Amino acid sequence: MSFLDNLFPTQSITETDDGFKAVVRCNPEHPVYRAHFPGNPITPGACLLQTAGALMQQKMGRPLFLKSSKNIKYLSILIPAEGKEVKFCFSHVAESETGCKAQVVIADENTIYTKMSLTFSYEPL
Repeated sequence: MSFLDNLFPTQSITETDDGFKAVVRCNPEHPVYRAHFPGNPITPGACLLQTAGALMQQKMGRPLFLKSSKNIKYLSILIPAEGKEVKFCFSHVAESETGCKAQVVIADENTIYTKMSLTFSYEPL
């Protein structure tokens, strides 16, 4: 079992014009929030990055290895709340023989939390 299992259970994945959108639900009971930070939990940026990679891997249907990340901007703190839905919006998704890339925006109805550009390889680096 992965450390990230159940951090953001996936509610839906839908196609968009140039990518896809994954709607996930925050799990404030996940163990990561006991350490980051007790009594005032926030979602670690590394967990957002890892979740984006896991969602991309799920969509592509094969193992992916993060090759590069650019322009990662953490714009707001994601505080978990029971039932809170967050959208991972993947745009400019492009696939090649060796990997794939996408721009990702993580947001809810009112707030943009993170923006990033990710490139993945199909083989370990």
